[in-house]
Order: sequence, then C-alpha cells, then structure tokens
Amino acid sequence: MNELEKILGITFPNNTVITNATNTTKKVKKNSIFFGLQGTKVHGSKYIEEAMSLGASISIHNDPNYKSNKDNVFYIKDLVKRIDMFTNNEFDQKTRIYYFLEHFYEMQNTNNHSIRAFTGTNGKTSSAYLCHQLLLSRGIDSIYIGTIGVQLNNKKINNSIFKKTTPDIFEFFEILNTLKVRNNINICIEISSHALDQGRLNDLSFLTSCILNIGKDHLDYHKNIEDYTKTKLSIFNTISLLKLINADLNPIAMHKEKDLTSISNSNELANVYYKIIESGVDGTLFEVKTSSEIFSSHDSVRRTYRFCCKLFLDFNINNLIFAIESAGYETFSEENVNNLNFLTLPKGRTELIPNISANVIIDYAHNEEGFKFFLTSIKNYFTSIVIVFGCGGDRDKQKRPEMLNIAIKNAREVIFTSDNSRSEDFKAISADSLKGNDEKKVKVIEDRKEAIIHGSSLIRDDDCLVILGKGHEQTQEINGKTFHFSDHEVVNEIYK
Repeated sequence: MNELEKILGITFPNNTVITNATNTTKKVKKNSIFFGLQGTKVHGSKYIEEAMSLGASISIHNDPNYKSNKDNVFYIKDLVKRIDMFTNNEFDQKTRIYYFLEHFYEMQNTNNHSIRAFTGTNGKTSSAYLCHQLLLSRGIDSIYIGTIGVQLNNKKINNSIFKKTTPDIFEFFEILNTLKVRNNINICIEISSHALDQGRLNDLSFLTSCILNIGKDHLDYHKNIEDYTKTKLSIFNTISLLKLINADLNPIAMHKEKDLTSISNSNELANVYYKIIESGVDGTLFEVKTSSEIFSSHDSVRRTYRFCCKLFLDFNINNLIFAIESAGYETFSEENVNNLNFLTLPKGRTELIPNISANVIIDYAHNEEGFKFFLTSIKNYFTSIVIVFGCGGDRDKQKRPEMLNIAIKNAREVIFTSDNSRSEDFKAISADSLKGNDEKKVKVIEDRKEAIIHGSSLIRDDDCLVILGKGHEQTQEINGKTFHFSDHEVVNEIYK
C-alpha cells in the first residue's frame, strides 16, 4: 500500500495511474482522480459517471446514497473529517483530502507557508495586493491569490487557474504546483464569504487573518446580514498567529474574542491607531501608533511610524494599514518618514487614468458600503463628480436602490447603465434600482460605452468622471453570453 492509499484507507486497482486530482469534471483528463464532494446545490457524486467517461482512473466520494459496483469508485465516509495522521498533535488535524493533495504534489511542508488572509465586504484585493508588494520590497518571495488572479513575485498575473475570489483546496495546490513552489513561501490571499461558508480552505492555518470591514453584500447567497456577519467572523476560527480587526465598525467591534488586535482611525486606545496627516490626489502622509509588532518583538511597547505613499482616499489608507500590520515593521524606521511611494493599487481600484486630459477614475465598488466608502471620500477631491455605474443581474436585488441612492447623494450627475446583466433584463434591473429614488436625477443609458461617452461630455476641468462596478474586468455578460468589454479601453479611446 503506497502513501496515497494509506491516506485514503483504500487499495487502488492494479496498475492505477493518477496524473492529477480535481473535484470538478471541467478539469478531468486521462488518469485523473476525481473527488465527488458535497456542493452548494448537489453532491458531486452526481458527476462520477461523467468523470469516468472523461478519463478519470479513480473516483472518490462520501455520499452514502451513491452506489457503484466499479472497483475504481470508492466511498470514504470520513473524507472531510479532520484527523491527524502523522504527529498526534491536535493542531495538525487536516482532512484526508488535504493529506492526499499534500503528498500527491509532494508538498509536505505546505502548512509551513506564511499565509496572510484578508476578508471584508470591501478592500480584500487591495490589502492582499499591497501586502504582497511590501513583502517583495524586502526581497521576500511572495504569492498573491485573489480576485484578479495569481501572481508569483512580479511575474505576470495568471487568472486561468480559478475564476472565484478564493480558490478551493484543490485549486490552492494546483496554484502552488503550477508555480513550481516546493519550499516555504509567503502567500497573501483573499478569503470571500462564500469561501468561508463553504470551508474551502479550512485546512490552512494563517500567520495573520484580517477583517477589513463588514457591510451588506451577497444576501442572495447568505440568509441575512446576521448570517453574513457570522460567516465573515468565522475567519477567526482558524489557527492564526495574529488576528486583525477594524474596530471602527460596530458589527465586528462587538466580537467577544479576546485575542483580537484592533485597528482604528478614531480610537487612540486601539492596538493600532492611525491618522492621516495630509492627503491629496498625489498621495498621503499618515502616522501609525502600534503595539502589535509580533514579527519583530514580543513586547507591547507602543511604537510610532510615519509613512508617505501615492495612494489617496481614506479607505485605501485603511486597507494599507492592514497590509502593513500583516507584513510587519522590521524594515521601517521610527525616526524618518518611510517611503511607500512604490506601492500601487490593483488595476481598477481607485485608478486615476494617466496621460489623458480629464479626471477619470475607474473603481470596482459594487455594493452599498463600497459606494459609501468611495464616494463620500472622492467627492472631497474635486469640484463635482459624475458617476456611471450599473448593477449585476442574477445577484442581490436589495442593494440596487441603495447603491443608486448613495450615488445620487454624492454626485452632480448619475448615469445608470448595464453591468453584467447575465440572464436578467436590463429594464428590470434599472427598475429595481430606481425604486424609491428620484428618476429625474438619473439618466438611464443601457449601452455601457455610450454611457461612459456621455459621462465624459459632462465633466469640466476640476470635475471627475467616476466609473464604478467593473474595475479590472475585461468582459461583460449579457443574455447569458460573454463579450469583450473594458472600461479602460473606452476611456482611452475617448481621450486618445
């Protein structure tokens, strides 16, 4: 019996060959091992026959209701039960799936990776990507994993391995294998509420886990805001050396866990207190007082650091604080202003388009809190703003009128347009959004390109055109079909 058979507690048929491991038939190829697991809607055992027809040599499942007489289809009852197979240490308990993947990819040191995890209704991508850059600036190898894809060090971003904000454990190992990572490495990863609810990465332990904020989002998936909040807070149920929380947000600040490190812009008694000294579109100067330096010392002495960066808007600085805390302070000075001007936000995050004759900003904000954070701050930098945005189809309908209401309150002009309408009719989406709002203050233009062109015609020298919702995305889904579309390309075509 080889190590893989021992981990699963089964014996493979003679001459079995396994080339890759997957839990989706989309990635099954000749000699795959297919794991049929419980999904959000159906059990993966439903796809075992398909997997075998596609060339899988072995199928594993934990569905007691699925029966098969084939000698290469195995039922394993405790497939996702956490056990300890090797060390007799409760902190080393993993699922059989994790042990299997670790040995299959020959990555027995995976649990020694320094993983920094970021969750929140908004800001996950920015914080994880900023932390990734901070580590690289120190000559430390790092991987970013999240909404915009995967990046090893400064190499080109790869967005082909998974399409979700957060990979599952199969995709996580696939990422490391694709990048040829075998030794310990730093990983900065976004964790979505869906991933937390589905326990996609429960087998991992984290160096730091962060909750940036909790607002309202994905209520089409979660039962209610209470369930959504509880799900976000569950990131602290993981093994984490440092747990960082935004103490300025009530739903989280009331969390009872004692070992949380609080971050605040308003409460000087928080473990980490920061204040913005100067801020403009060219950058920000800010100060941090911290007593959470677990990476460089184990004392609780309050230390003060000053930083400058090219980022602006309050919530971006808040995201940066979480990144700094997660990366640690070893290379920073208390005597001088620490220069972070090398940091850049991910594409489509508060992106002031360069080399054009007008102020145009593209941002990924796509929920009420994201709109509120962004718009209440951005309007202070310009005489007035014009907003172009839409709402996604087949998603939470409750947030649509609230997003439009926030836009109306903060803009001189609002143009409502298409986003990813998916299978929904645009007229139904716009009607939902207009409920309870003054229609006279909104111009509806379905064609997103036309909407952006019209918005550009409305701004003056000191105004700003703000295009929200799609950020870095380069496609648009309408009537179930996906088309190439880029807000960036439209803007650059207007001002070329």
